[in-house]
Amino acid sequence: MRRSLAGISFVLLTMSGPIFAQEGKSLKGHSAWVGSVAFAPSGKMLATASADKTVKLWMIGDDKALATLTGHQDYVSAVAFSADGKTLATGSFDKTVKLWDVETRKLRHTLTGHRGAVQSVAFSPDSQTLASGSLDGTIWLWDVASGTKKAVLDKHKTWVNAVSFARTGSLLASGGSDGTVRLWNGTEFAEGAVFDVAKLGEVRSLAISADGKKLAAGVRYGTVKLWDLASRQETTLKGHTSDVWAVAFTPDGKTLISGDGDWNRPGDIKLWDLETGKVRTSLKHSGEVLSLAVSADGQHLAAGSWDGGVRVWQLMMIDN
Repeated sequence: MRRSLAGISFVLLTMSGPIFAQEGKSLKGHSAWVGSVAFAPSGKMLATASADKTVKLWMIGDDKALATLTGHQDYVSAVAFSADGKTLATGSFDKTVKLWDVETRKLRHTLTGHRGAVQSVAFSPDSQTLASGSLDGTIWLWDVASGTKKAVLDKHKTWVNAVSFARTGSLLASGGSDGTVRLWNGTEFAEGAVFDVAKLGEVRSLAISADGKKLAAGVRYGTVKLWDLASRQETTLKGHTSDVWAVAFTPDGKTLISGDGDWNRPGDIKLWDLETGKVRTSLKHSGEVLSLAVSADGQHLAAGSWDGGVRVWQLMMIDN
């Protein structure tokens, strides 16, 4: 089925695909790759981080950027909104993390200490703690209000490419080029379970479902791994033919979305039915898919790519 409204394509998700979809709405403004995208909790604003050293804010439905945040001295590779919607965090190849006031778009804090590019940032559910993962192999935990360091986690053997907080409880997950996914528990971030996928390749991306029950990892060379966090049962989703740079769950936890691509060709986005482990539908992007985000209300999917493009699809969740 194909439908469109105000220039934005619908992807109609049923419980029994396949589904057809038109090309997503294109947001143009970045001049280099877009390594991270994030929706505000309201679902009405999108932030995009780019190698052009900027972060852009977009209102969903508009073609032009609402604002452009500048200040990083190198590629901006990570972006995240706090759960209360008041703070935006950005990470960069300049080895810093910046905290911005969303309402005023003013810089609050510049966080320094990493010795390598910051690849990923994530807020705790209470918006009080920020985690940043870096190519220096460490995860730093920061106090959001003061901008001071709380702790450093250093068990990865090499690059930390992804960090993700569970929205329920106290759980942080991290994934790295050492081929491991590590869990950190409680307010003290004690070491927890370790999932080793090194035989498959580097862990490029992570996501935890909204109910905190499932963990997904995008792995180099086309593999998506899925774990049940209670039973530790592992599932492998096969279908990609190149690096899986991004993964994201829909809010209901029934669909996992993953994006891939090589730098010199268009990327694929796959929507997986987690009950059957089958692909519901596939979407095309103009470039290698480096980042994905689903809005908290489940209505929109955004993807950033190597060619600097950002595309937005409208999702309609319907049951048969």
